[in-house]
Amino acid sequence: MRKRLEILLAGRTRDELDALESLLSSQGDIQVTSRLMINGNVDPLEGVAPLPDALVLLVGTHWEAELMALCERPAAERPPLLVVGPKGNVELIRLAMRAGARDFFSPPIDDAEIFHFLRELARNRRDDPTRAARVTAVINAKGGSGASLVAANLAHCLARQERDTVLVDLDVQFGSLPLYFNVIPDHGLVRALESADSLDALALEAYLQPHASGLALLASSPEDRFGLGEVPETRVEQLLAVLCQGHEEIVVDLPRWINGATASVLERADKVLVVMQQSVAHLHDAQRLRDILVHELGMLASRIEVVVNRYDKRNDVSLAAIEDALPGLSLQTLPNDFKRACHSINVGSPLHDIAPKAPLTRQLAALAESLEAPAAGTAQTRKRSLLGWALPGRH
Repeated sequence: MRKRLEILLAGRTRDELDALESLLSSQGDIQVTSRLMINGNVDPLEGVAPLPDALVLLVGTHWEAELMALCERPAAERPPLLVVGPKGNVELIRLAMRAGARDFFSPPIDDAEIFHFLRELARNRRDDPTRAARVTAVINAKGGSGASLVAANLAHCLARQERDTVLVDLDVQFGSLPLYFNVIPDHGLVRALESADSLDALALEAYLQPHASGLALLASSPEDRFGLGEVPETRVEQLLAVLCQGHEEIVVDLPRWINGATASVLERADKVLVVMQQSVAHLHDAQRLRDILVHELGMLASRIEVVVNRYDKRNDVSLAAIEDALPGLSLQTLPNDFKRACHSINVGSPLHDIAPKAPLTRQLAALAESLEAPAAGTAQTRKRSLLGWALPGRH
C-alpha cells in the first residue's frame, strides 16, 4: 500500500501547473507529478501506469476533447478527478461530472477547498488502490425481455468465480430480484439511498442481503414506498461510488426509464447489456434505446452489447436483421429454455443451482466470461444528456 497520495496534474499552461504543484507539494504526505499536454495530446492519462490516486486537470480551450477522452475510459481506468476551469460554463461542468469529477474549482483556487478534497481522498482511499469495481448495467429493450433473469444469473456466475459481487435492483417500485434468490431484504435500497451521503463501505454492508453463493443483493424491501422519479441522481452516484470502493463487480438491473438516476448508472457502466427478443416491436425499441445511449448520453457503441434472449434461428427476425438494424453493437444469444427459466424464478434458485449443464446456464456463464474482453471502438460525438425520457412499457 502506498503511504503517500500520488497526484497527477495535467494541463496546457506551465505556469499554472507549477503554481499548483508548489501548493500541493507543501503537504508532506503528497507526491505530485505534472504533465504538460502538448502536440495535440488530449488524454491526460495516456501512457500513465500505474494510475495515480487522483488526477487534477486544468482545462483550457481544448476542454471538451480532454474530458471526452476521460469519458471514453472504463470507470475502472479513471482515478478520482478534480477539474479546474473557468466559471459559468454549464456544459463544461456537466461533462466534467460525467467524466467522474468529484469537484470543480475555478481560479483563483481556494487553498482550503483543495486541501479538503485531498483529505477526503486520503480518507476514502482503499488498502488496494489498484482494485476497482467493474459496473455492468442490464436493461430491457422492451418490457419482459428477460433483463432481470440475465442480471440475476450473470451476477451469480461472477460470484461463483469468487468475484466480490453486488447485484443492485434499481427498480424501486417493481423490482423482483429478491424472488430470484428467495430472500427478503431487511433494510433495502431505499434506506441505503436515503443515507448515501453518509455511508462508507463498512456501513453499507448492513443494507446488503447475502446469498449462499457469496453474492450480495441490494434491493427494495417490501415496506418501501418510493417512486423512480423520487430517486435523486446525486444519491445514486454516491451509492455507486461507495459500492465501487468495497467490491469487484457491480451488476445493476435497471428499470426501463431513462432519467437522471438511471442515466448516472448508464454513463458510469463499463458495459451495458441491452436484452431483447426476436420481434419487430423489440427491435424497434432496441433501436430507440441505442439512439438514446449513443446520441443522447454520448456512450461509445463498444460499451453496449445486445443480448438476444430466447433465440430461435428459425425466427423471421434473424440475427442478420438485428445486426443491420443495430450497427456497431456486438450480439450474444441465449437459447429459449422458458420452462427452466420459470422454474428457477418460481423456486428462487439461480439456474446454475438447478440446471448447471443446461445450454441456457452455459451461455449465461459465457456471457459473464465475455465481460473480461476489452472494449474497442472510436469516440462518439457528445450531445446534451437526456434526463426524464420515458420508454413505453415497464421493466
